[in-house]
Amino acid sequence: QKMGQTAYLDQPNLLATCSDFFLAGMETTTTTLRWSMLFFAINQQAQEKLRSEIHEVVGRGRLPAMADLPKMLYARACILEVQRRANILQQNVQRVTVRDVDIRGQRIPKGTWVNGDIHYLMANEKLFEKPEEFRPERYISDDGKSLRKDLVELTLPFSIGKRVCAGEGIARVELFLGLTATFQHYRVSPCDGAEISLEPLITGMIMQPIEQRLCIQKV
Repeated sequence: QKMGQTAYLDQPNLLATCSDFFLAGMETTTTTLRWSMLFFAINQQAQEKLRSEIHEVVGRGRLPAMADLPKMLYARACILEVQRRANILQQNVQRVTVRDVDIRGQRIPKGTWVNGDIHYLMANEKLFEKPEEFRPERYISDDGKSLRKDLVELTLPFSIGKRVCAGEGIARVELFLGLTATFQHYRVSPCDGAEISLEPLITGMIMQPIEQRLCIQKV
């Protein structure tokens, strides 16, 4: 109101900007955490392994902090696998070529809409063995001391390049703290042995998990 309407800040642009803040800053992280509850409810062994690492590094008397992250290899692998397997974006944000380009003999004219298919990439069986499986161990090197750089570089939930998601940093913080604080004190499991569905509910750009009942038990 103070600035008035300008060429750069009119009402449609303001509404679009507010929508971007909500979608990129909150909805994607919340959706990823919701998917993580389903994956760990199904994969109790992975959940117990994560909890053991949390108790070993952090204990039970305080909440996890970002200072704990470098010491928690399995937690880092779990977050990568949650993001890869959830794969919540159907399509990447589209770009437009600003000049004619040639990529491996394929000419792309100036003004062409281009979309990098990161959804396909993270579900590609040529890159990830049995991609439909939730297996955090795939990211851990054979010596068990580090993450596999080749697979980390292929896991691109935030896209890649100069226009990578601006919220990547805060999203990684929220995912680590949210995931570890939850499983530090609670066990998540299917209710009464009910089968959990991993079929996504497609709402716009984001692949949402179907609402289901889970049992939460303090440990």
